[in-house]
Amino acid sequence: MLGRDKIIELLKSLTREAREYGVGQAEALYLGSHASTTRFANSEIIQNVKESNRTIYFRVLLDRKLGMASTNSLHIEDLRRCLKKAIAIAKQSKPLKFFDSFPEPSKYFDFKTHFFETASFTISDKIEMLDDIFKKLKSETKSPLTLILSPKGRGKGEGVKAGGALSTLETELALSNSNGIMAYQPFTSAHISLITSAVSASGFASQFERNIKNINTKRLLSIALEKTIIKNKPKKLKPGRYTVILEPAAVNEILEWLVYIGFGAESFIDGTSFMAESIGKKIMSKKMTIYDDGADLSGFPVPFDFEGAAKKRLDIVQNGIAKGIAFDTLLAKKYRRKTTGHALIPEDVEGPFPSNVFIKAGGHTIDEMAAMIERGIMVTRFHYVNGLLDTKTASMTGMTRDGTFYIEDGKIKYPIEDMRFTESILEAFSRVEAISSQRQAFPIPWNDVGACIVPGLLIKDFNFSD
Repeated sequence: MLGRDKIIELLKSLTREAREYGVGQAEALYLGSHASTTRFANSEIIQNVKESNRTIYFRVLLDRKLGMASTNSLHIEDLRRCLKKAIAIAKQSKPLKFFDSFPEPSKYFDFKTHFFETASFTISDKIEMLDDIFKKLKSETKSPLTLILSPKGRGKGEGVKAGGALSTLETELALSNSNGIMAYQPFTSAHISLITSAVSASGFASQFERNIKNINTKRLLSIALEKTIIKNKPKKLKPGRYTVILEPAAVNEILEWLVYIGFGAESFIDGTSFMAESIGKKIMSKKMTIYDDGADLSGFPVPFDFEGAAKKRLDIVQNGIAKGIAFDTLLAKKYRRKTTGHALIPEDVEGPFPSNVFIKAGGHTIDEMAAMIERGIMVTRFHYVNGLLDTKTASMTGMTRDGTFYIEDGKIKYPIEDMRFTESILEAFSRVEAISSQRQAFPIPWNDVGACIVPGLLIKDFNFSD
């Protein structure tokens, strides 16, 4: 890491220099990251990857003309060249009559978001952690009493193998603008996804933490194995509508798509979002509350967005009623709104998006939710989800994966073959019967410093198609 003092002083000097070149306002954003990922399959490590990147983004405002440029070089001459490029772009741009200023300074919450244990976790440490998982897996499945599916039917547990990935990430985010903003925050995160697989069954578990010391590999292995070690061959179920329990990983796959197609200002303004023309209207069950809050300590807090606006709570869906959309300063000024603090990096043309998204917890355990079901399906997670079928109704399709089970009289009876769902998520979320009290964190694909925090959902008449 470069550290606060070094980065802020560099960004301040560059914004001062921009003013000397005659621009009205200038902004310099620094984003640095060091990522490390160890992948494994068949209970063996197959790849170690490390990646480091440092990028400085410049935005300048010249007579209401906006220019942007970026560089991943920190050499002062390269930075000056990039700054001059942003100015040249601004001079050639059309004036934005509505845009007169970058954000003003504001007070940020003080969070601990960087943990030495994660930042200093080496590849050797990852190998040791994964080797421990492999040994525990072998110990758990070597007993002759452990039954799993094998090519000939039932057999011993030696056929269960582990696959997945273990990643750590260290990020520095800093920003300075000519209005007086000086913002800096370091972050760490650790994520493990674990799949245990036999010939005809697989199980999944994951954990996402700021501090890697909080990852509980014994618990993760237990969760994944419970879905893998089975006594019955998976059965095929007919397509149709079933009461389902979507575990948090399955809910997260859907929520990511809802954010992308519906919760950002771009899709709202162009009318493709299911939120367009729906603010103040009921679009989901009254049990459903979805919000974004970068200051919520139960998630992955972030003090400010990528243009220095302070984070605050944004109610997106409240008790089933559509409430709000994520804006950055540029779109907020264009449509006479206030920024909600959700700007992404300047070159992200699809933003702004919520990046600290929560679904409000309910009051049930997953087991209690299962006990409510006479006949239904439990889904561990989805994959190959396509959320672009019809963005106005949030219609999506995808496949179940790594543990799909039939429930009868409140108990899991047997595994079933993976099934395709095709469903309007707005309609499905209008049929939510219960929400779990326990929520789980997941990383988001469009931002290194955010997270989704989601519970499990019990939904009636969820549609599985051919």
